[in-house]
Amino acid sequence: MDEWLEPKQFDAFWRHAKDELREIPFTFQVHHVSSREGIDEIGDFSYRGAKKEKVYGFYLKHKEGQRPTILMFHGYGWHKGNPEEYLDWYQLGVNVFAIDIRGQKGQTMDRFPYPSGDHRLMTRGLGYPVHYYLKHVYQDGLQLIELVKTLDFVDPKKVILHGGSQGGGIVFALAGLADIFLTFADVPSYSYFKGRIETKNGSIREIADYMTEHKLDTNHIYESLKYFDLMFFAQRIKAPIITSVGLKDEVCPARYFMKAFDHLDVDRELYEYPEAGHEGGAMTHHKVKLELLEKYLNQK
Repeated sequence: MDEWLEPKQFDAFWRHAKDELREIPFTFQVHHVSSREGIDEIGDFSYRGAKKEKVYGFYLKHKEGQRPTILMFHGYGWHKGNPEEYLDWYQLGVNVFAIDIRGQKGQTMDRFPYPSGDHRLMTRGLGYPVHYYLKHVYQDGLQLIELVKTLDFVDPKKVILHGGSQGGGIVFALAGLADIFLTFADVPSYSYFKGRIETKNGSIREIADYMTEHKLDTNHIYESLKYFDLMFFAQRIKAPIITSVGLKDEVCPARYFMKAFDHLDVDRELYEYPEAGHEGGAMTHHKVKLELLEKYLNQK
């Protein structure tokens, strides 16, 4: 029998992770402000995330009022992109925040002295849940959610999460850890690590290879990774969630994500793209999401 059971200390682990963040004061520093056609204000900012690492990003802000605000999380090994890439969302009347995830191709560094691992991000702290790379990534996201809720131009009851691949996994987990309005999670990673390691899909190949190279105890690694697995965040999600998969995706296979999706007990939607790989629904799904966000905002 293939059992993949939730750790008994799952809730305690994440309570402690949140307590760690409360010891790091909100520091929202705006380094440069500009505007351009169609965007009232663009601000380059930073804040202190997990282990006080400085996380960099930019926001697109509307001039007036407290607005719904969408937080954007990019794919693995990439960066936040350019403000123009988010114009479609901004034009719906929402503020947009995009950050560089730690240690990847953007400005955010990852200087924590991990007890294990190497240059491959998914190996950093492997086998030590309290020091694992993904713990810090999820904490950075939690800190951003709680920070933006304090800003005078943000409607704290309408914080929306959006991400694809790595970002899709991050926002799915964050939706189970924070009080948010709506989540868009596309081709999500980090669901059912056991399967992903066995078949070496996407970034999880880094873990599989590292385990082989260092002859690590498989059961120990599996148990430590459960604290970051979407399967165990799913039942804790309380806000509506929109998800998508490509049925020919072998980077983040749909069959593994379905194990998390099936645990959801909220207003949920899954868009399946039968001929798609890791690109998922691409621009077709982008248009779907814009329409859905508009619908949800008008409903409330």
